[in-house]
Amino acid sequence: MGYFPFFIDLEGKDGLIVGGGRIAAHKIEKLKPYGAELTVVAPNIEQRIREDESLICEERPFTDEDVEGKFFVIAATDEAELNTHISAICKEKNILVNVVDEKEKCSFIFPSLVKEGKLSAGISTEGASPVVAAYLRSRLASSLPEKTEDILDYLAKLRIWTKEKIADSMARAAFLREMALLCMEWGRPLTWEETEGRLAATEEKAAKDIAEVRNK
Repeated sequence: MGYFPFFIDLEGKDGLIVGGGRIAAHKIEKLKPYGAELTVVAPNIEQRIREDESLICEERPFTDEDVEGKFFVIAATDEAELNTHISAICKEKNILVNVVDEKEKCSFIFPSLVKEGKLSAGISTEGASPVVAAYLRSRLASSLPEKTEDILDYLAKLRIWTKEKIADSMARAAFLREMALLCMEWGRPLTWEETEGRLAATEEKAAKDIAEVRNK
């Protein structure tokens, strides 16, 4: 199968987790940073899940009506027959569904995730080797600057700032590229004083280059 790595906005979307054990808890922890509204349904729900105030927990057996209105569903029970049933009704209703450890019953799969602030990276081997995906995730995570979240927050503000300072779109793109690479090289965001100094130097160089061309 060809799993294309779409990035979907889950903020405020309704998600259903069927199952209340260790695997369900693991999926919940992966999803929580993305702002989905999560409901957990299972006859027995672990205490750590029940005590999470960001979740809606319903300690009872699953019913087919539970999937109604849901954007996505995760079947994380230890009952293979129930997981298969959940997959079937979700696919019939065109609801995104993930069945833990049953790739052929999924319409989406969980990648091995790296998340640092605005940075999200997902690594998937299409189920061939979760160990390899986890290994690559660890390598990627260890290569990121310690202040990656601060860098991305700075660069997001810089994009807005440069629209007011640099009229030419190509010059603006070049400056943003330079600053992004500099942040990654230094492992931190620049101060605004440093930013203004870099912009002044860039404008000075551009003016000098124009003058040299005119004098030829």
